[in-house]
Amino acid sequence: MHGDAVCADVERAAFRKRVVDEYLGLSNPRRDGRSAIITAGAPGAGKSGLLAEQVPDLAEYRVLDADIVKEYLIKQALEDGIYDDLLNYPLADGDPLAPRELAPLVHNESVRLIDQIRRICGSLRENIVIEGTLIWPGQGPTLFAELAEDDYASVCVFGMEVDKKVAHEQALSRWWTGRKQWTDGDHPLGGRFAPPAVIETCYTGGDLSRCAQNALHVIDLAQSGEIPKVRVTIFRRSSTGAIDTFIDRHYQR
Repeated sequence: MHGDAVCADVERAAFRKRVVDEYLGLSNPRRDGRSAIITAGAPGAGKSGLLAEQVPDLAEYRVLDADIVKEYLIKQALEDGIYDDLLNYPLADGDPLAPRELAPLVHNESVRLIDQIRRICGSLRENIVIEGTLIWPGQGPTLFAELAEDDYASVCVFGMEVDKKVAHEQALSRWWTGRKQWTDGDHPLGGRFAPPAVIETCYTGGDLSRCAQNALHVIDLAQSGEIPKVRVTIFRRSSTGAIDTFIDRHYQR
């Protein structure tokens, strides 16, 4: 049994290396800009749409997103058949679980891998987008310290604020649209499900979400001068549907 376990560990390590290598082969970002963008906002807030609208040169950045890594892990799990019993479990609509709905089971491994990929990209001074919520208070300081150590010249934090109800509705719509595509045979993995409890954790009942509060804390970190240019912008969608600047704070050394 010990030998089998060692063999399994070696095989998994080799698979993880393939994931890292394949992820790094997805794009060819700039390496002379030393620019990083960090996203903040609840699941379902609309951060991907915000990036597309606010970053005209987005193609020059490597997007670092744990959800992309999850897809590698889920596809491998499908090949290995380790979740076959779960994938036969029917939901209320009568159809079984879709592969992407197993994403919480590979969350921890995906985070470890995207952290590894981020450190590689930082050491190369690539232009990067760090996709995330900034829901945890320690995440902003950790990322800031990493970027300062890697000699980044510019860091922008883009936060997308929506009401809690809207976040729930948009996350549910995103999941259900993907699920319907899967049940109709138009998507191999289905929709991405965001547990409602995770969205609830993003909100405190105050004027700003936890994500926005943690984003604004980055300006306090910037006062150290370790990174020459830091900007934190919090956006909100207006009644007309336009994305408007809600809070905009700068630091320049």
